[in-house]
Amino acid sequence: MNVPTFIRATGVVLGLACVTSPAMARGDETPPDSICTVLGTAARYVGTTVTVRGVATSEGKVTTLADAQCKSGVALSIDEGNSHKRDVSSFRRVISGKNARADATVFGRFKSTGDATAPYVIDVYSVRDVVEVPADGT
Repeated sequence: MNVPTFIRATGVVLGLACVTSPAMARGDETPPDSICTVLGTAARYVGTTVTVRGVATSEGKVTTLADAQCKSGVALSIDEGNSHKRDVSSFRRVISGKNARADATVFGRFKSTGDATAPYVIDVYSVRDVVEVPADGT
């Protein structure tokens, strides 16, 4: 194999690697669990990192991620360090308006609070696939 052919073949291989790597990375993502599943078997998830999808709302300083199928929700806690991340700050802006809601996938640590009213919380590390939900729910 001569040098120009080798360089051309190397370029093709590198080009294919660049094109397929984002697709391969997306294939490794864990599909989100439902909030119903996580809360239904909460003891199994306490202290672990979860990826859940639901509808987020914010009332005052309390942000909740809920699922209408089981009519359950879990509080979201966003610490100061993670609140400056682009995805998290964008998420907070979307749900900060009055009656604002957003369908979102949340990634974070699932913890027990010891509070009977809100027994669990997710410490949010990142948020993706945020879609604003109109106030009328359509």
